[in-house]
Amino acid sequence: MYLTQCKKPRGVSHQGLRELWYCRIAEQRHGEKREDIKLMSRTPEYLQTAADRSMIQDLLARYAWEIDHGTPEGWAALFTEDGIFEAPALGLWVQGGAALVAFARDVHRTLPNVHHMMSNFVIEVSGERGRGRCELNEFMARPEAIYPNLQGWYEDDYVFDAKRWRITHRRVFIAEPASLMAGKVGEYFSSFFQACEKYQRT
Repeated sequence: MYLTQCKKPRGVSHQGLRELWYCRIAEQRHGEKREDIKLMSRTPEYLQTAADRSMIQDLLARYAWEIDHGTPEGWAALFTEDGIFEAPALGLWVQGGAALVAFARDVHRTLPNVHHMMSNFVIEVSGERGRGRCELNEFMARPEAIYPNLQGWYEDDYVFDAKRWRITHRRVFIAEPASLMAGKVGEYFSSFFQACEKYQRT
């Protein structure tokens, strides 16, 4: 409301009215700040869930780092002993520590210089269990070019094993699976597809 629309109290000058109006605005803003402080107060359960989500995001960052730059053993250790990596569009099913190590070795051998980029994390935690989704963009560096070879998303299940969060089941969904078989990307992925033939669900 403009000052000219305010009803001036008896005996109060226009200058006083202006000062009164500023005081009320300041009181209102102060009240909003107090409400913000109240909303920032969180229960121990809320803070624990926030910490769990942060730890799961760290787990996923290590997942990308290990498969891109680390060791097969380091990547497999991010899963539980009976953990599963699955790509439904490719018929890919890798389960258990030994199989995960072997699969990571095949990835390093057939797809060098592939880089995984994850974003838009949605993570839900309930006690010692968690579920999550995130976007996936994958790039492949070759001498002649850097190829944006894959776009899709992950859907995950996690468990806290008294030491840290681990992946129990990771599913990768590819928006356009045929794009992995076309052009130069298809040429570079051909040996990877051959290696995947031994990782089929029985």
